[in-house]
Amino acid sequence: MADFSIKIDSKAVQKQLSDMSRQIPFALATAVNDLAFRVMRAENEEMVDLFASPRPFTQKATQVEKRASKTDLLAVVSLRPAQERYLLPYETGGEHAVIGNGGKLLVPVDGPVDRYGQIPKGMLAKLLARPDVFAGTVKGIAGIWQRSAKGGRRDGSRGTKGALNKLGSKRTSLKLLYVWKPNTDVTKRLGFVERARQVVATEGPDAIAAAVQRAIRTAR
Repeated sequence: MADFSIKIDSKAVQKQLSDMSRQIPFALATAVNDLAFRVMRAENEEMVDLFASPRPFTQKATQVEKRASKTDLLAVVSLRPAQERYLLPYETGGEHAVIGNGGKLLVPVDGPVDRYGQIPKGMLAKLLARPDVFAGTVKGIAGIWQRSAKGGRRDGSRGTKGALNKLGSKRTSLKLLYVWKPNTDVTKRLGFVERARQVVATEGPDAIAAAVQRAIRTAR
């Protein structure tokens, strides 16, 4: 009788499988975190395309809020709370985010702005502290105005003749620095969720496959 016997060293195989089972959760967590940071970078890069001259503060608006672990394979990518306040309308729609000012937007006319084309609170506070600058309504236009320089009036003082909403004689001139305008809906869209899904769908399978291969090599 001819026969052939096959015997496998199951202990060695079981050890490899056991080692692999311990490595895979960690490898998968690493892959998920790698994807999370890819999403974060893609979202932050979009800020440069969405806005003409975004501040560095806006360019770093996205964060990996929670990292995955081998016992919890969930990572969370989100907008930082401070930036989310004014960026959320670009994701969900609606009016620009405005605090106070009756919900109106302050738009520069002849007033100074920073290198990003924006009006910092500190700059505005310094302007309003000047004796020749005031906030008010002149001829129905609400805004921040600059009075004429000293010597424009007979007594050498600054300001308009009479109430703030009256220009008085031709000798008195006012420059409109900033104007208050009614709030409007944002016209651009951030596409935060769609972009994140695209990154995960496009790069996720390869990231997971690479993680599993690393786990197999480590277990050998």
